[in-house]
Amino acid sequence: MAVRNPLQAILPEGSWDCHHHIFERLAAEFPYAPDRHLTPPPATVAKFLEFKQKVGVSNSVLTHGLSYGSDCSSLGAFISRIGKSSTKGIGVIDPDFVSDEELDILKAAGVCGIRVNLYKYKAMDDVELQKVALRAHANRIIGRCPGWSLTITHTHPEFWAELRPLVERELVPAGIPLVTDHFALLKGKSMLPDFCNGDVTAQPGFRDITELLRKGILWVKISAPYRVSEIEPNYADLEPLVRGLVDANPRRIIWGSDWPHTPRMKVRLPGEALKETPYLKVDDVGWLTSLRSWLSEEEWMNMMVYNSRELYGQV
Repeated sequence: MAVRNPLQAILPEGSWDCHHHIFERLAAEFPYAPDRHLTPPPATVAKFLEFKQKVGVSNSVLTHGLSYGSDCSSLGAFISRIGKSSTKGIGVIDPDFVSDEELDILKAAGVCGIRVNLYKYKAMDDVELQKVALRAHANRIIGRCPGWSLTITHTHPEFWAELRPLVERELVPAGIPLVTDHFALLKGKSMLPDFCNGDVTAQPGFRDITELLRKGILWVKISAPYRVSEIEPNYADLEPLVRGLVDANPRRIIWGSDWPHTPRMKVRLPGEALKETPYLKVDDVGWLTSLRSWLSEEEWMNMMVYNSRELYGQV
């Protein structure tokens, strides 16, 4: 395979970035939601295209920023500006109010899935409310949006023990692929609780998540290492976690940059949420180089090209 330049040599042709954002805060065109949980600085389409060229990504999945709430008008516009032929979108909806017409507009714009806004349901720390949110979103797209995935990000991997029955009994029969972001928020060694004694497989949630992976039910994004590790810039302590996830099912692991690198998830007070919060500084190429060294050529191609194409490329 031809080397395009020293930075782009890390990724193969056809690679996917399955999780990035765009924040163009044009108040008249795309205002942030007044009840947002975070106020990001501008992260424009032009800047993302620079990043995309730098690392050598061919395709991308633009994830609707929760700062915009459930108004996805910006999502379709950003997909068009990046290039619809190489970009898919993950939207955010209010399942109680979104119309069939609005879902059809999202499909036409290139959207291929939705993410669950747990902040809206006040469900960040409540597994029962998470079940309510998952059911509501799944029921809204069943039949109307075939092939669409459902994405959930949360801060409690231990909740998967209670979420598994819902996933296996309701989402799987409905044919809805379930995706979880950022290593499923499982932690690397540097962030493990003391009782795990440095063993990533001993942490709550690991067994349930890897069992869902083995069954082919759950897709896990290897993304945002700074959310699960303190060992920057190369996050060396994540190797055992990456290996544990990949070994469980190499065909259900995908990669996302999480560009422009928003901070860790948390519930912010209104005053803090409305104050602009800077992005993290991340050595993306260093992280990708580290990640590549832990995987075989086949595993790397699966993660970067084939798995993403299977999940997003055919919708």
